[in-house]
Amino acid sequence: MNSKTVVIGIGNILLGDEGVGVRIVEELKKFEMPEGVEIHDGATSGIAILNFLNNSDKAIIVDAVRGGGEPGTVYRFGIEEAVNKPEMCSLHDIDFIMAYRVSKDILNLTEDITILGIEPYSIENGFELSEPVEKAVPEVINLIMEEIRGPKPN
Repeated sequence: MNSKTVVIGIGNILLGDEGVGVRIVEELKKFEMPEGVEIHDGATSGIAILNFLNNSDKAIIVDAVRGGGEPGTVYRFGIEEAVNKPEMCSLHDIDFIMAYRVSKDILNLTEDITILGIEPYSIENGFELSEPVEKAVPEVINLIMEEIRGPKPN
């Protein structure tokens, strides 16, 4: 049985840095991915994103997250840590974490979920990422590729 990993970028590309998750998955689509890896643009709907998790073994979620750091700061945490970290704030009305909390038992969702958040600088109207967030994109792509490959054998 083959495993399935999904990478989901969340965000609104009309609001500058708020669209960083979508911008990152747009870049990832240019790479050749290993078998069993799917890349999705999750836009801004936390509930609809759960559909991408169907039958997945592992998920990587990328989003703009207010964590109190400097703009461009990259955060990495697991789903349980995110559920228990109210100070980490997604920028969406019904965010992925809330949707996950409500649905995890009903839908039997994977618990192997890594969230990569990027501290935004500007969430005002505009298509471009700010300079500090743009500079964080290669780091996030590298982290995603490491997650996809899994731990290195000793």
